[in-house]
Amino acid sequence: MKLVMLKNQTIYLLFGLLLVLIYLILGSGLHGDDYVVISNFRSSNFGDFITINVEKIMKFNIATYYSFWFFYFSLGEEHQWVYDSIKIVSHAISFFLVYKFSTDYLPKDRAVLVSLIFILYPLHDTTAYWYMTAPYILIPSTILYAHHLIRNNNIRLGVFISILGAFSYYLSPPYIFGLATIFLFEKQFKKAIIFITPGFLYVVYYFWIKFNYADVERRINSDLGILDFLKQIIIQPLSFLESALGPSYWLKIFYAIESISLFSVIIVAVISIFSFIKVKKFSKVPALPKSLLVGLISVLILSFGMYALTGLYSHSAFNLGNRSTIYGSLLIAFLLVTFLPANKKSVIFLLIIFLAPIFGLSDHWKSWNIHQKIVIENIKNNQELKAIEIDSTLIVTGNIYSKLGPFAHIEFFSMPWNVSTIFKDSVRTKNIVALTPYVVINDDYLIDPKFGGKYSLENKLYVYESEDDLVREISSKDVPELIKQQPIIVRHWVQLFKDTWVQNAIVWLSPRLVYLFE
Repeated sequence: MKLVMLKNQTIYLLFGLLLVLIYLILGSGLHGDDYVVISNFRSSNFGDFITINVEKIMKFNIATYYSFWFFYFSLGEEHQWVYDSIKIVSHAISFFLVYKFSTDYLPKDRAVLVSLIFILYPLHDTTAYWYMTAPYILIPSTILYAHHLIRNNNIRLGVFISILGAFSYYLSPPYIFGLATIFLFEKQFKKAIIFITPGFLYVVYYFWIKFNYADVERRINSDLGILDFLKQIIIQPLSFLESALGPSYWLKIFYAIESISLFSVIIVAVISIFSFIKVKKFSKVPALPKSLLVGLISVLILSFGMYALTGLYSHSAFNLGNRSTIYGSLLIAFLLVTFLPANKKSVIFLLIIFLAPIFGLSDHWKSWNIHQKIVIENIKNNQELKAIEIDSTLIVTGNIYSKLGPFAHIEFFSMPWNVSTIFKDSVRTKNIVALTPYVVINDDYLIDPKFGGKYSLENKLYVYESEDDLVREISSKDVPELIKQQPIIVRHWVQLFKDTWVQNAIVWLSPRLVYLFE
């Protein structure tokens, strides 16, 4: 009888989780590079798709390319509910896989919490709502499951899953090499070798691609010097700690809750009341095994090393780049769940700092997706845009980012390749520049120093005000004033320390971040 009740509770839990995922993700749609990849795929033929044209796709992500990105080719921008469904299924599968790994170290109720925190952690909301980054959740979860299988002597299936996880995406090495230290710490050397081998083979394959297809792999700078690398080694952990535990995280939580809709408030209230009534207490848990802590810390440290090699990504709680923070969220999830007292106060604590922000962020992504679709439809239907001469320069204002409170969050027109893609079929000119805060005037050109764009001001000039769907012609002498009229973009609270030692330190460590203060 007790077993039947337990099974029923499990079914109810899984069904409830699925309903929550559907509510959170359905309607979040497409963002950022999704539009660019769709355009690239739609302009290619099926032969390019099968053979993986190295000029259009990163060849080191073969498994992900075929299994996940197929839908870009077949669906295009339409039927966004299918993309959302993939995100939902991906997160549901990830929940199960992380749960199985977690049960090797925690009681089942706490393992459930670890899984929920990892897949829905507000820090890296990008991984939940941006289709392109769905692998950032699924691939780590797959690798965790492979570790679970090998740990429990299901070697053949574990090796297969490990190979699949390793070769699916370039984000896999820190997880494989980091988690292998668990086996090493426990002196299970045979299992360590079995688990780590697919990751080693993938690294070899990755660098083979890099040296044989130089135009494909652009993340690792061939000219990276020792000093630049050491600077990145410093900024990586500092930026992660600030994003995950510092002011940025708590600002994000505050503005996420501020963005929550009334209907989401009702859902959160229902879940809270139900949890408070039903949850009597959590299982008591001993201290986490040292081997697990070593493994999870190793994952995080190795991710610092990986991103230090690129010199491209410091950690941030805001913007699409927050996906890089996922390497530390599993460690945070285990520590948080382990140290939670075994009482109802823990439930209330989790609901306040975790559940409400999740729903607020979901509302933000869904509302921004609706807004994006309206803007894109306006562009497609605007006849004045179609009349612009082919040798003109089009300056686009507005919709650079979504706003989470005062902070820029979801990129839209901030990326020149995204702007070019969205306007491609609506204007004849290829000279299209979004008026981001980084654009400057130099010798009759608009220069985008961040992305290297250069646009002539000697051409006939038009401005498209995307917020109001208006086109107007301007002269070159009007451009400086137009730039001054653009609102300040706040990407990080450190921008408040312009012209101080804080700015000097940040720019010294990572010169590319100078755009934050300009």
